[in-house]
Amino acid sequence: MRDAGARFEFEVSGVPRPVAPEVEAVMGRVLQEALTNIVKHAAAGGVRVRLAFEPRGLRLSVVDDGRGFAPDATFPGSGGHWGLLGMRERAAQVRGKLRIRSAPGQGTELVLLVPHATSRADSAGLH
Repeated sequence: MRDAGARFEFEVSGVPRPVAPEVEAVMGRVLQEALTNIVKHAAAGGVRVRLAFEPRGLRLSVVDDGRGFAPDATFPGSGGHWGLLGMRERAAQVRGKLRIRSAPGQGTELVLLVPHATSRADSAGLH
């Protein structure tokens, strides 16, 4: 993010635990797309990424103080937000939920929630 002129913060909270490879891949790709969107579109001065190991699952949040946008209530591909659609589809692959909050001039907050027990082994209680 330094090349983009933005201040970057990263924080991990909670008690880390093993994460299924498919969850790790989805979270990595969603984070990559979120940061790419910030660099391309947000003109942000600051970006905060938080990964929280919570009792019920993982929470990834990416918040920027950039220009923001008016997300369509349904946003699947409308208004040119194809990256957001891809992130939502990836989240669904691991039973996750993606929430986007933004408004013009207000920055953007992206939150990905992924419950524990997303793989068959986790669901069966095998670790």
